[in-house]
Amino acid sequence: MKNFYLTIALLLFFAVQGQEATTTIYLIRHAEKVDDSADHELSEAGNLRANKWADYFKEKQISIFYTTANKRSVYTIMTATVIALDRTPGTTYNTEINTYDPKNFFLKDIAEKHKGEKIIVVGHGNTIPATINNYLGKNIYKDIPENEYGNLYIITIKGDNITHELVKI
Repeated sequence: MKNFYLTIALLLFFAVQGQEATTTIYLIRHAEKVDDSADHELSEAGNLRANKWADYFKEKQISIFYTTANKRSVYTIMTATVIALDRTPGTTYNTEINTYDPKNFFLKDIAEKHKGEKIIVVGHGNTIPATINNYLGKNIYKDIPENEYGNLYIITIKGDNITHELVKI
């Protein structure tokens, strides 16, 4: 009987060890802006895109949001806010929006801090690809062209296995 309990305990131990947490980081560029004037607003197309992102992420159980913290951040914050506030009724997700400096923002740190969670990072056409390339240690993604706003970069981390993809939405 002792061997039976020992066998069960070992099976449970190895089953738990095999279940590694999956961390998913979604990275997007802010939605379209009206123009480059001091009157910072999302354009009509930008509001539509932010709402499309909200629909996409509605049931993804996002734990935390990160947006840039510079003079152009109003677009990233507006985009993240629309996504954060458009949740399935009755669900309780964190809508905390944190700001970051792209020069001191590292996906490795974010992945470790939020292990097993789903994270959205909203940045700019030049910061999102650079942040991903830095994390991967390879120059895979180019800056996003000025007129392109529908790129969704997905990084999935499970143990030592890291996958990444670019989806056009």
